[in-house]
Amino acid sequence: MTFPDFLNPAAIAVAAGTTLPPLVALYFLKLKRNLHVVPSTFLWKRAVEDLHVNSPFQRLRRSLLLLLQLLALICGAAALGVPMCEQVEKREDTLILLIDQSASMGIIEDDGRTRLDRAKTEAQKVIDDMTPGSRALVVAFCDRASVVSSFESDKAALKERIQQIEQTQSTSTLSEALRLAEAYSQNIIIGASGGGADVAPKSTAPPADVFIYTDGRIADGEDLAVENLNAAKMEVVSVGQRSDNVGILTMETRRQYERPDVLQVFAGLRNFGPQPVEFDAALYLNDEFVDNQMVRLEGAAPDSPGFEPDALRPTPPTGSALSIAFDEVEFNEAGTVEVRLRIDDALAADNRAWTVVEPPRHVRVLLVTSGDFLMEEALGSLPFQLEKMLPSEFEKAMEAGDAKLLDGERCRFDVVVFDAFSPDKLPQGNYFYWGAAPKIEGFSAGKTIRDERIFDWDDTHPILRHVQVAGIDVFQWIELTAPVDAVQLIKGQSSPVLAYLSRAGSQYLVSAFSLIVEDDNANPMLNTYWVTKPHFIVFLQNAIQFLSSSQMATGTKSARPGDPVMIPAPPGESSVVVQRPDNVRDAIPSAGAQTLHYARTRTVGVYRAEPGVPGQDRFAVNLFDAVESCTAPRTKLSIGTETLAVAAGDKATNRPAWPYVLLAMLGVLTLEWVVYNRRVFV
Repeated sequence: MTFPDFLNPAAIAVAAGTTLPPLVALYFLKLKRNLHVVPSTFLWKRAVEDLHVNSPFQRLRRSLLLLLQLLALICGAAALGVPMCEQVEKREDTLILLIDQSASMGIIEDDGRTRLDRAKTEAQKVIDDMTPGSRALVVAFCDRASVVSSFESDKAALKERIQQIEQTQSTSTLSEALRLAEAYSQNIIIGASGGGADVAPKSTAPPADVFIYTDGRIADGEDLAVENLNAAKMEVVSVGQRSDNVGILTMETRRQYERPDVLQVFAGLRNFGPQPVEFDAALYLNDEFVDNQMVRLEGAAPDSPGFEPDALRPTPPTGSALSIAFDEVEFNEAGTVEVRLRIDDALAADNRAWTVVEPPRHVRVLLVTSGDFLMEEALGSLPFQLEKMLPSEFEKAMEAGDAKLLDGERCRFDVVVFDAFSPDKLPQGNYFYWGAAPKIEGFSAGKTIRDERIFDWDDTHPILRHVQVAGIDVFQWIELTAPVDAVQLIKGQSSPVLAYLSRAGSQYLVSAFSLIVEDDNANPMLNTYWVTKPHFIVFLQNAIQFLSSSQMATGTKSARPGDPVMIPAPPGESSVVVQRPDNVRDAIPSAGAQTLHYARTRTVGVYRAEPGVPGQDRFAVNLFDAVESCTAPRTKLSIGTETLAVAAGDKATNRPAWPYVLLAMLGVLTLEWVVYNRRVFV
């Protein structure tokens, strides 16, 4: 308990100035003595001495009464100043602490501590303020959430587990953390005796107080639906002040089609801080410096959208972005391409970005068709190595395990195009279907659809880049059923027209129509005039490049922090060891699987699999997140429909303290009265 402020400090000065000096002056004055006849003055020597002095004043003597009276007057003056007592509220009953461990929480502030360290300290203060019998749940969250400590009453154990929360370089979402908090705070009954009688009764436990320790860089706040927790009992504790940061948001690495040995590298940068900055952006190939670009970025304008940290949705500021292109370099091998920003700013995780490139070569495409000359001519006009097979030849090669077609469990061709044909069995690979559906779970082909139009499309996808979908006319297509995890790139009125699926190390791009179909008399006819448009060739080039991973928006073999990555397992190996950028080695048992799933990707950098399939044994993890890179802490946070104010630490309350001061004054006056009556006076 502290006394940080007085509501009326002037009253203290007035009261003290008008009462204290007169009291002290009274003790300087001599007492007026009454005349009495006594037989002897021996016992009254000091009184007689006073009478002999002409001055009306005397030397101030030590007096307990004076001290008590001064103290009483001081208490009275202080009470007139209306003192307020700042007190940290004691935490009652049930507490839930949610602690952000995302990339931006690793920012080092001016006191030399990271935001995560500050959050831990504030959370431990709440633990210290718990009343006997209270309990607390601790959850750490970034892109995923984990329970650090289930409900526990031991303060020392809770503080130790809070201290053990590790920093990540991942993004921050709150939905999973709130779901965990709700699940742990409810008494859930699972598996009742009667079928269909599973219930989730209302918990008899008191409502929990929820504390969220974060810098506010959370992207999914408005999308949350809080059911069992009371949003009114949620408190957000903000940590951090720094807002100076420049980040890499995109990186693209491509080889020229005519000269595959030439590498082109592009990077998209943004300045999230309010001040202009100048720095160098360096390009490295396999950790060797090859090029440098001088960069100047203006500061984010204070009136730009999203600049204000109070915005409910953390939209990054605009007006300070720049795309840079490095000089073309010859690179005749597989390796790692890295862009480094030589700048000392708040967040280091977004100052570096990587892509993994394969050796220079032309993309190999296999066309399996019974004689679609239009498809053959269109693919032949592109800078790919094109080979052709009949459907019967493809099936025989698959049955025989032809080394021309198969490389172990994977197809040797970068992309296989099936024209109105769907084989029963396929190795891992990249496949493009025209007028047919893959024979895998979730895909199926139904009746022929005529006289329908294209209804909607996603022109932001790389496959449809620079493609005028609105100008595509198709006479007929098959009724296509796609899995729920497939991406519908073009939609018809009743079924998908173009769908993309990535599953188990393979990619499938499925077009529901063919270029050539048969009419009612079994004669071939042109199914679309799209083949006469220039953007049809653009579409084919986009599709082949996307499927072969020779050009992607964020570079080849790149993932986001926390995303699972599929790693091909070498045949005959019992396990694969993944070396992370922080030099931690994770062993993954293969158990005979062709593809391994690895999800411990919360550190940015390059990951290596040992032993691995050549050309597929490395992948990069990049932050590439504008919300996380905009490091200015927010003072408001939206949880569903509730807008929560953000506090800077322990929630303190101001309570009037003047009644206690008056009580102290009364106690002093009582003591003064007792002392006065116990003395001997003359």
